[in-house]
Amino acid sequence: MLTFESVHRSDVCRMMGACILLLGCAQMSDASAQHRASDCPKISDPAAIIGTVVSAQGNWCDRSCESCPLSKMYPVTATSQLIPAKATVEPLTVTIRSRWGAKEIFDCSNPRELGCKRPLDLSRLVVQEQPRNVLGAFWDAITELAADRPKVYDSFRQGILSSRGSEQQRLSDDVAELTPQGLKVENILSLLPAGKYLLELCPLNDGGDAVCPDESIPVEYSWNPKEPAPYPASNARPGMYRLYQYDSSNGTPRRSRHYAAVLVSDEKKYSTLASDFHQVIEATRSWDTDDPTAPALRRAYLYSLSRR
Repeated sequence: MLTFESVHRSDVCRMMGACILLLGCAQMSDASAQHRASDCPKISDPAAIIGTVVSAQGNWCDRSCESCPLSKMYPVTATSQLIPAKATVEPLTVTIRSRWGAKEIFDCSNPRELGCKRPLDLSRLVVQEQPRNVLGAFWDAITELAADRPKVYDSFRQGILSSRGSEQQRLSDDVAELTPQGLKVENILSLLPAGKYLLELCPLNDGGDAVCPDESIPVEYSWNPKEPAPYPASNARPGMYRLYQYDSSNGTPRRSRHYAAVLVSDEKKYSTLASDFHQVIEATRSWDTDDPTAPALRRAYLYSLSRR
């Protein structure tokens, strides 16, 4: 995962005061602020989250907690006060995915938004009763993670930047069954052609970051889709991992940025966990065409399944 270190805009804004907050937030670069995880509001009640940011054009702030600008997967609450920074130039739009799965676009050029002179009216993100279906369970798990384990949730927000390879040839996030013979990884490698691959399985720590040995040696794994062999994982235990693919194009194998989020499960829980995750994949597959946060949201859900 890529890690970005930058000055915390919220700290600068608090020191300079509310008046300078909007201008200062707008002047700082999107590149650094978008990848910073500290702009999440502190949330004690998961039910308070009514949606997450999909994308934003122009600099937007949440005046309720001095977060500027809004980045992808930012958790929006009913008390959020989303407003453009004063120095922002057009176009001004922010797209939010509601808890019930609908994508709402707030466009300041639309008369409905009244020029965005005041905080956005978020009422259309709120439903009286959330549907009890796959998407409902999915959002319950996501919002609980954002409230209970914000550092972990932030790690998945940052993971939006991680390279995943082409859609045709990449590792796939999934649940893997741990057996006495090894780890069943056919669902994870299903998009790769047959061949030999250098792979490394690294556990996640309490903050959601991968912990790989400093001088680790990858496993040479022969992948045959027709007769998949178990991946040797003698030290693996049920929990969250990353399966990294190594790059040998320069002659020296090195860990690449291509990885899959893997929930290692024992044989007893595997069927239920895999079924729940695959239902979410099917329910959100259409999001992938225009929602860059969809894979990260699914990864966050996969992590939530590990807590069962």
